[in-house]
This record gives sequence, C-alpha cells and structure tokens, in this order.
Amino acid sequence: MAEENPKFPLAPPRNEYPRSDQEYAPAVIESQRKSSKCLVYVLVTIVTVSAALLICASIFLRPNTPEVQLESVTVKNLSHGNGTSPSFNVTLVTELTIDNENYGYFEYKNCSGSVFYGSVTVGDVKIRDGRVDAREVKRINVTVDVDVRSNGNLDNQNLSSDRNSGIVKLNSYAKLHGNVNLFNVLKKTKTPELDCSMNLVLARRAVEDLVCSS
Repeated sequence: MAEENPKFPLAPPRNEYPRSDQEYAPAVIESQRKSSKCLVYVLVTIVTVSAALLICASIFLRPNTPEVQLESVTVKNLSHGNGTSPSFNVTLVTELTIDNENYGYFEYKNCSGSVFYGSVTVGDVKIRDGRVDAREVKRINVTVDVDVRSNGNLDNQNLSSDRNSGIVKLNSYAKLHGNVNLFNVLKKTKTPELDCSMNLVLARRAVEDLVCSS
C-alpha cells in the first residue's frame, strides 16, 4: 500500500504589500496644502474684519468739535448821544446755530461771552445750557444789551469819530463748554468758540459786514 504524503495547508496568497514612503507622500502634501489654504483664508478674514472695524471706529467713534455760528443780528432800541460825552445804547437780538456732526449728542453748560468796543467790554452774552442731538443743528436766540459811553476806559476821540461817521465796529466772543457722548461708550470734552466782528450802522439801525470764525 502506497504511503500517503502528508498535506500541509498552503499559505494565503499575499495580494497586498505595505506602501512605501513614496506612496504616502502625495496624500501628506495634499493635506498640508489644504491646511495652508485654510490658514490663509482665516488670516484674510481677520485682516478684513479688523480693517472694517477700524474704518467704522474712525468714522463713528471720533468726536469732533461742534461748530457755533452767529447767523444773524437784529438791532432794537438804538439810542445815541452827541456832544462832549458821546454814547450809544442798543439791544442786539442774535441767532446762534450749534452744528453737531457727531454720531452722539453734545451737551453743554451755561456759558457767557462778551461784546467789545475796541478792547473794552460793553455787553454780556448769556447762553443757557442745552443739548444738541446727533447729526443735528440747534438754533437759539440770545439777546444782548450793549452800552457804550465815554468813561475812563474808552477813547473819547475815537468814540466821537465813530459816532460822526455813523458806523461803530463791535466784536463778540463766546465759548461753550460741553461733552460729546458717543453711544454711551466714549465721552469727550469739547469747547467750541465763536469770534465775530460787525459794523453797527447807526442811520440804518442795522448790522452789516458780519464776519465770524469758530
């Protein structure tokens, strides 16, 4: 009887081989490329948002000084004297405007100013406290009593000359003290000023050549 050869199980076929480093490289490079693109997109977004915030802050959060203007002056109750003691008294009804271009309100306190003949104060300006809303122009009327008469402070000769010419030059100055409040976040002190010159024409009982700087 023939001897049977022992049977051994065959090893399973090896259909797969481990990948080499060269086979893994393209996948790694592609992953790194995608990560780099994402990082670039994030940086661009951050820079864009930051720039937009800076632009908005420079526009909305930059407090500007409101502008004060003397729009008109009306003459009332004018009287003037001649002779050795020249003088005149006049009531000036003025219209002021406060232009607030800020994106927040401007609140100011009681303030005062002066009317000058030469370097001598001849009238007091009283401005009551108030508030100007954002991006608005407020109009206020202020009445000033002006009293010019010969005394130790006035040059009698100049006053007589102006009285005879019929034109008296006056100057006025006022300063407001207040705060600009932006969105209840930023509060900044601002002091707008008003400096004007004008000619009082006695015969016409009117003010001409009104020039102001603020």
